[in-house]
Amino acid sequence: MNNKDKESKIFLSIVIPAFNEEKRLSRALIPTIEFLKKQTYSSEIIVVNDGSTDNTKGAAEFFIKEFPALRVVEYFPNRGKGYAVKTGMLAAKGEYRLFMDADYAVPIQFVSTFLSMINHNYDLVIASRGFRQSQVEVHQPFFRELAAKTFGEIQRIVLCLPFLDTNCGFKLFTRETAENLFSQLKFDCAYFDAELLFMAYQSKMQVGEIGVRWRHDGETRLPIGIIRTLDIIKKMFMIHQLHRNLNR
Repeated sequence: MNNKDKESKIFLSIVIPAFNEEKRLSRALIPTIEFLKKQTYSSEIIVVNDGSTDNTKGAAEFFIKEFPALRVVEYFPNRGKGYAVKTGMLAAKGEYRLFMDADYAVPIQFVSTFLSMINHNYDLVIASRGFRQSQVEVHQPFFRELAAKTFGEIQRIVLCLPFLDTNCGFKLFTRETAENLFSQLKFDCAYFDAELLFMAYQSKMQVGEIGVRWRHDGETRLPIGIIRTLDIIKKMFMIHQLHRNLNR
């Protein structure tokens, strides 16, 4: 390995998808940068500007002086959260790659527990709000939470996934797992998590699930309703059709 390779070797990459997150982005970046600066390992932050129409790029680049290993990847027009996370995870250089949400629903400190767990022969580790020890500090509105639980039950039936929570936006992957799964990802939308986990499960990857502390952000933009419900159910069957023949 030459000197250039040694310098470019990164232990942890953190990917933050961002669409019109000018106002919220600092909520995630300030504590994340503070945390990473205290660690002994090398790290980077990748903010993926998913075709924003506000100053999301400027809000991210404001922190480069404080944390030079922060970079912004952007494209236009907006493509969706799944595409943004995929873009960031495949652009990352870390041996371990985490994606988290700009609303900072899960504190960055949990990455230490995730790294410890993934080193025990796991391919990826996912955050869960479904365990008894999980701490939901601020719940979603009643009907949104009810809809999420209903989707979860339907998803378990259609996709036969054993996980308690597929959609929590805090997931850690090894480099090899990230490059394998994200290179096959088809969905650009916010339902990409289920597709990732279905591929992982069909491929017999080892998936760890950890209860976390989670806080709902009242500014969430994901719609609920009959049209979205039918769309998600349709996508469940599409995922099953697309990836059912992966090696088991």
